[in-house]
Amino acid sequence: MSEAAHSYWSASKFESLMLCPGKIVLEEGAPDNTNSYAAEGTAAHQVLTWALQEERPAAAYIGRVLHLDNRGKVCDPDTTKVEFTFEVDEDMAAHVQTCIDYCLDLKGDDGVLFADIRVNYSSYLDVAHDTAWGTADVIIARGTEIIVVDFKYGRGVEVDAESNPQMSLYGLGALQGYNGLVADFDHVRLAISQPRVKSAPSEWDCSVEELETWGRSTARSAVSSCITAAEMHGKPVDWEETFLRPAEKACKFCKAKATCPALRDVVADTTGFSTPATPEEFAELRVQEVTEAVVPNGKAEWIAACLSKVDLIEDWCKAIRAEAERRLFAGEQVPGFKVVQGKKGNRQWADAKVAEETLKVMRVKLEDMYDFKLISPTTAEKLHKAGTIGPRQWPRLKELITQNDGKPHVAPDSDSRPALVVTPVVEDFNDVTTDDLA
Repeated sequence: MSEAAHSYWSASKFESLMLCPGKIVLEEGAPDNTNSYAAEGTAAHQVLTWALQEERPAAAYIGRVLHLDNRGKVCDPDTTKVEFTFEVDEDMAAHVQTCIDYCLDLKGDDGVLFADIRVNYSSYLDVAHDTAWGTADVIIARGTEIIVVDFKYGRGVEVDAESNPQMSLYGLGALQGYNGLVADFDHVRLAISQPRVKSAPSEWDCSVEELETWGRSTARSAVSSCITAAEMHGKPVDWEETFLRPAEKACKFCKAKATCPALRDVVADTTGFSTPATPEEFAELRVQEVTEAVVPNGKAEWIAACLSKVDLIEDWCKAIRAEAERRLFAGEQVPGFKVVQGKKGNRQWADAKVAEETLKVMRVKLEDMYDFKLISPTTAEKLHKAGTIGPRQWPRLKELITQNDGKPHVAPDSDSRPALVVTPVVEDFNDVTTDDLA
């Protein structure tokens, strides 16, 4: 049976559907656009697929140019309008290679590896076959264990594989497609490789029985809630309060974020401590200053409560701006706003080769014509592996390499990284009183 172009019960958005069953109604018909970060991730995934399918290192694709359309899909620039263009550089290749090395280590000498493979998990959700599928980055069958690896190129929030709904659906899809065909599996390993966040992948091991039970109970129940939300929409019930549940995970990638009434009310309640009834009232809303009215007695509990809403509100702000731009650039009206010409971009040569030849004719010195840059440690290591830099020379270069520690930043307690011990600034100084100075 053929499958639709888009998966209705997509693995990548399933967790958000579990958290907010009403979003599936609000997202219906919403533009399916992407951003540069997601598009860059797609480009990196394409390099991973090429490298695994062609059995080549990621560095082999350095310099390759990828074109993507406005949906973030790799496209042919001769037949499709290009929205994003990425050239595979050393950094991208190095991060992709981290995932490749991990996958090949899992495969070993006796495993079978599938890259960029579509899986279907409809039987576990009890839905139509063509509505529940996804694309797994890597599936490895080894003995009685089946392994699913998801490659994430983002450098934002760390994603945990344990009980992860997206990974669980990929695992169920792998079982539905390969259990009993490739081997009789009794064990499933789900792994997320996120090399720009941490070097070690996140892994979760479970039995086939445990994963299948989740699919036929928890996941199937979530589907039922979404179907009920769709059936009840527009009927005389308190639909928004029942089926819309704004939260960071539920809203982060929601296509209806800019138009969701429940999320708008959360923003209003958090920033203004009231929920306006009309657009005019919302426009008049004044954000509370961070004083004791918002943080009574300066209590840390209130700071924490407010901080927990910041990402949600910031994402909402970005979504509102993006939706306004989409409408204005499409020729629609957004009262009180307009499109204007932005600042000119950086100057560049219309034809770099012609400019280069012209400078040579002018007999401009080479050191004035070109900006020379020393190769990076990553490039030097590649030269060492290729034999250009010998085994006796490389240790001398390694001694010259340094790497800065990551900049400390605030993260929730759920983050797996250990907390840093922070010494209050006041403890770094001696107490000097006026008596000591007398």
